[in-house]
Amino acid sequence: MLAAGGASAPSATPSAGPRAEGVAVASSREPPRHLPADAPAALRPALARAEDAIRAAACDVERRFGEGDPDANAARCDSAREVPGIEVGRTSARLRNPANAAPAWARAYVAETDGKKAAGVPAMAFDLGDRVGLLRPIELRKRCLGCHAAPERTAASTRAWLARAYPDDRAWGYALGDLRGFWWADAPKVPGER
Repeated sequence: MLAAGGASAPSATPSAGPRAEGVAVASSREPPRHLPADAPAALRPALARAEDAIRAAACDVERRFGEGDPDANAARCDSAREVPGIEVGRTSARLRNPANAAPAWARAYVAETDGKKAAGVPAMAFDLGDRVGLLRPIELRKRCLGCHAAPERTAASTRAWLARAYPDDRAWGYALGDLRGFWWADAPKVPGER
């Protein structure tokens, strides 16, 4: 089904929005954005915990759905553990399950990256004041196509089940390598605070 995928990019500048002192900001109401590697030192401990929390959640999905190379997953996921105090989820601009709507701080970035290939979308960190938000891209892989390709390329029984389970499903029409959505994490800057 879903697997975490990431990409790096040469600049944190999004396609739209002003830049102020090396921090990309899409609008005055959005929190400052940073490529994780370029994030200020004060954000890095919380970003590391957020990365660990996303890795644990992604590894859980990989174990449940058998995505990817079992040997590589075993090595990468062996030490992955849930990180207390950090909220983690998945989201997309084209939701299947409305319960997976993006947190408010992530909505603009999720919307502006829709329709792109995952390799061209960098992870993004957000300074949320007393918390740090992190978005990590999810690349659509071969196994995902069974439920996320164009409806006419999906088994009739799968389409029928999805129609019953998710009547407002918008998660169709993807191709291999597309950005399916994001893993997100919301971590307090000070561990144990919320």
